[in-house]
Amino acid sequence: MTLTTSERTAAANPARLHNVTRRVISRAVKDLWPNKRVVLGQPCPSVTSYVCRIRVDSETLIAKYSWLGMSLVSVLRGAGGTWKDVRQAQEAYLRSTDLVTAREARNLEVLRELGRPRVCETAAFHQGVLLTRLVPGTTLADELTARPWETGDLLDAALAALGDLHGPAGVRLLGGARPINERSVAGVFRRKFNSLSADVYLKALGRDSGLPEYVREDVVELVQHTVWRLLRMGGAISPGRRVAVYGDLKPEHVYVDGPRLHFIDPAVHWAGGPHPDIAKLIGRSLLLAICHPDQEAGQQIVRGIASTLNRQASAVPAPDRADWLREVLVLWLMDTVNILSTCLSAPHGLPLAPHQQALVAQAHTVAGIVHRVSGLLTGTMAGPRLLDLVFSEVEHTTGRKW
Repeated sequence: MTLTTSERTAAANPARLHNVTRRVISRAVKDLWPNKRVVLGQPCPSVTSYVCRIRVDSETLIAKYSWLGMSLVSVLRGAGGTWKDVRQAQEAYLRSTDLVTAREARNLEVLRELGRPRVCETAAFHQGVLLTRLVPGTTLADELTARPWETGDLLDAALAALGDLHGPAGVRLLGGARPINERSVAGVFRRKFNSLSADVYLKALGRDSGLPEYVREDVVELVQHTVWRLLRMGGAISPGRRVAVYGDLKPEHVYVDGPRLHFIDPAVHWAGGPHPDIAKLIGRSLLLAICHPDQEAGQQIVRGIASTLNRQASAVPAPDRADWLREVLVLWLMDTVNILSTCLSAPHGLPLAPHQQALVAQAHTVAGIVHRVSGLLTGTMAGPRLLDLVFSEVEHTTGRKW
């Protein structure tokens, strides 16, 4: 496709990326099914890959496309260079073995071999476009909102469904998978903040967010201090390849259909233990509670999170419990800073999901929580007392009685 002068010299913008991606997806689907009627739906809000629904005759599929393996926010902020640079690099990327959508397609096959957790079915993979079928039920995020008093049971069920993946069977099968290590919590955190450009990135947070400038500056300062602390806590994260983890375990990626759960969007990789999955699930659920407009519902969600975390900790041998809890908490803070900074960096025109919009609106509260909790982790306190203090800090910062 010929680029205009403007496209050769300008950075990517949401409208341009949207239009080109839809043409790519449409061509791929029509190439797969030339005799079928193809209708693209509206994009699903995403800050990572481009995702949209697509109708192929009478069936609705989910289409996913990745630009350079980067988040859409990074591409739109110029991390890949000009739009010409991005388009040229994308041609080589689509031919590489590192293509994220290709690895996800393979990992879905591996997870289906494992059998548990249940994952979405792959309809096709072609020209970098991953097409998956819809799964039944409603998201765990919606279930937590609708049934906050059942939070503990819902989170326990999601983690229990990963038992085989976290065990010996998962380790054996991951040998045939293609790990997406760059989507790990610690990997994303280090890539964002352990570089010369990190300070520039942090100072620019929220410039297009609509937050008042005095609030934005306060958020930036709180996040900066948190990042500096967490970088020094990297030693708390277990090294090694002992356990396979789902990798992107958040409430929007788990669907509840009665007693059955289905999982979407895996980022399977190796970890030193199941800590990343636990940390991301409880951390993203906590954000739902903090941003919930109903204080009572938020209280119930937080209580359920605390009970799940306590149950998970109690299953760890007593001598290892303090280190286990510290690692989960460090990863929780890293993941929260990752998603907060990404949402605050989203440019105008890139749609955010409602819960991401709520996170931006509550950025000062969330930044205050990660700052205060990271301060706790610099001390020597450990075990149940530390966990009690963590939730006390959440209560103090939000002004809510959990």
